[in-house]
Amino acid sequence: MGFFSKLFGQDKKIETNVRESIRSEIDIPQCIEAHMKWKGRLQSYLDGTSQEVLDPMVICRDDQCVLGKWIHGPALKYFHDDEGFQKLRSDHANFHFVAGTVVKKVQEKDMAGSEALLRGEYARASREVIQDLTELNKHLHDQA
Repeated sequence: MGFFSKLFGQDKKIETNVRESIRSEIDIPQCIEAHMKWKGRLQSYLDGTSQEVLDPMVICRDDQCVLGKWIHGPALKYFHDDEGFQKLRSDHANFHFVAGTVVKKVQEKDMAGSEALLRGEYARASREVIQDLTELNKHLHDQA
């Protein structure tokens, strides 16, 4: 079974209505862009050039950003038992946990640890979320 396959592939009229509903609730390309911007925000924070006050206890929460609010709310009516959605949900939670940990390490003055985390685990977590979102966006716009 493919990513989001339980939702997409049903009756065409229902599928079209579901696609339109999801697209009206969430702008996936905008979510991708927002998650991509986090790397720059974290790098600036690590470099000491950021003007932001970042709280790792807020950042680590995956239900505070636009995508997270959708994942924990409206998306459940479409995807609650879909394995692709569960992967997105898990990857998104991990992304926020790792981003929060990067900030925590900076605040603890562990610059080497923060840099290693940003280059390694954070980069992987970010890539996973972006791939998941790209896959979902493909399904939302695939009219075949």
